Amino acid sequence: MNNKLYLMALCATLAGGSCTKKSADTPVPAPTPVVTGPAIIGSIQPADAVRAVTLSDKNTHQAITYAAVDAQGAYRFDAVPAGAYELLYQRNNNYIPPRQQTATVVAGQTTVIPLLTAARSTASFTADGVPFAPGYVDVNIGSQTFSLVLSEKQISPTFSLYLTMPYSVTVGTYPLNAAQTYAVFANANNETFDSRLNPATVPSGGTLTITAVENTAPFPRSISGTYSFTATSRATGVSKSFSGTFSNAYF
Repeated sequence: MNNKLYLMALCATLAGGSCTKKSADTPVPAPTPVVTGPAIIGSIQPADAVRAVTLSDKNTHQAITYAAVDAQGAYRFDAVPAGAYELLYQRNNNYIPPRQQTATVVAGQTTVIPLLTAARSTASFTADGVPFAPGYVDVNIGSQTFSLVLSEKQISPTFSLYLTMPYSVTVGTYPLNAAQTYAVFANANNETFDSRLNPATVPSGGTLTITAVENTAPFPRSISGTYSFTATSRATGVSKSFSGTFSNAYF
């Protein structure tokens, strides 16, 4: 057998072999891994209590980036350089946000923030015996006072009750016909009833009793209490009697 025939026979017997050179053969590169680097991860319950988390430099307090909170209450920051950070939580309506957290990131490691829980704000009241169930509990901020807002909803509510008090409020009972402590109710017709406008036939505007105040840094701050008062319409002179409670209201 000549050399040419021998080579052809040898090629035919090599399983899976090939005796022709593939000039177009090039190695397929391995996929490049996605590098996320050190991360900060955490979760919040209830899952709808917080809409986003801000990551800030702990030393300068400057915001660096934001992370959304998913439907399970989880959030994460990827590719975080080693260093010290603060996490601040942007609440949704009707919740007190969790207290800010600190995290120290070590190169090559993931930092886990413990599970955080957020308290829900609640309120209820009656007006001349008619019950109201506010679905929206929020706060209006002033220079020296703030007002708790107890409404049916945030946009175009049919009723809103405003309880105004100073930032320095502590546990105790306050008159609701004073310059910094008073109540105003607005109905669907934009008629307002003010606890400071009562005629002489009404003995007093009523009282606001603060039963609990959480005002320890780092914030958030929250307040709970009860109230009972009479308020008079500025337009018609008609008076209404109100009483109710609120719990874990953020301010």
